[in-house]
Amino acid sequence: MRKIQLAKTGLNKIKANHKELKSTDLGESIKSLSPGEWCALHLPGNNEAWVAYVNPLIDDKYPCAQIVDSISMNEINSFDPAVFIKTKIKTAFKQRIKFKGYETGSRIFYGTGDGLAGLIIDHFSNACIIQVNTAGIDRYRDLINATVSEVTQTASFFLDNPKYREKEFLPTFETKVLPPLEVVENGLSYKLRSEIIQKVGFYYDHRENRIQLQYLLNRLKKLPSNAVDLFSYTGAWGLNALKAGLKQVDFVDQGDFGIEVSEALKINGFTGQGTFFRQDVFKFLDDSISKGKKYDLILCDPPAFAKSSLQKIQALEGYSKLHRKVFKTTNQGGLCCFSSCTHYISHEEFQKNISDAALKEGKKIQLVYCGMQGWDHPVKSLEDRSNYIKSYFYILE
Repeated sequence: MRKIQLAKTGLNKIKANHKELKSTDLGESIKSLSPGEWCALHLPGNNEAWVAYVNPLIDDKYPCAQIVDSISMNEINSFDPAVFIKTKIKTAFKQRIKFKGYETGSRIFYGTGDGLAGLIIDHFSNACIIQVNTAGIDRYRDLINATVSEVTQTASFFLDNPKYREKEFLPTFETKVLPPLEVVENGLSYKLRSEIIQKVGFYYDHRENRIQLQYLLNRLKKLPSNAVDLFSYTGAWGLNALKAGLKQVDFVDQGDFGIEVSEALKINGFTGQGTFFRQDVFKFLDDSISKGKKYDLILCDPPAFAKSSLQKIQALEGYSKLHRKVFKTTNQGGLCCFSSCTHYISHEEFQKNISDAALKEGKKIQLVYCGMQGWDHPVKSLEDRSNYIKSYFYILE
């Protein structure tokens, strides 16, 4: 394994627990290394080193080195990336199955949260979906595939996303045809056609927030009489509301997910208790406002509003517009559940956005729940960059 000298800025970042380094954080060029090569970063005269995989093709503006572990200089020659990766995957899986309900349905590997940037693995009842987004991980596709099949006892499939892989100049490989995915979460079942799968299939990240929705609804003396699940995808939020005892939920999404929602209603025993509307959510809310249609419960979990920090202001404006429309469409005494998966907006900024929207609409609100991502999306602190899922429940006073 090659040794690469660190610059002082790189050492300072590592000590501050940063996992990504730019070329300016290195004391020498990595142009002679191959994309995805594993190496040891070190300071001369220091016995401590850090294992990283690097990609010299990446522009100087972006991270080119991913830190994975610290070792001593005398361990460098015996370090085996293949053994390290296999151990990391097995350790992550053991962490998941500590929790009831996570055994056959969860994100069993979460990138930097589990120690390997660029590796995402989601486990379903009948398959595992693997996404690889960094060159250092892409070198070990066959090993990862075999290890995942071994620990889960299910077939595994790669779902390469060109948008993510092009940042590391990685090719997109043809993959085996995916079967319809069978999902179990919070005691509810779903089936997803392979042609409508988004990202790696199912959004497990809000699992604990959805179970808290059930818990809150079960604590109410009077259940909401009607509800709407905005940006519904397969209907997971609305299905959790139905499981808590609601009689009717509307599901709204501009995507072609009517079959998934209908199937989920059927297999979970809620046939006739839900209606799917294929429509832009903002248009649906505008139509509801113009018709005076209101709901006792609104579940709002949109896709990310910003793909980079440059879109942050635009994203906050979009959230404000959405949240104001939701408040206009909620009955007094009703419950609004707002969620976000936008990395570049913090919990504080998201919560303030909701509060400001309520103020502009003349609504008084009570915060009754605040949540983050499920336990299969591990973070080390609230300030962790991987802590991007946000969920806030409010009652309109």
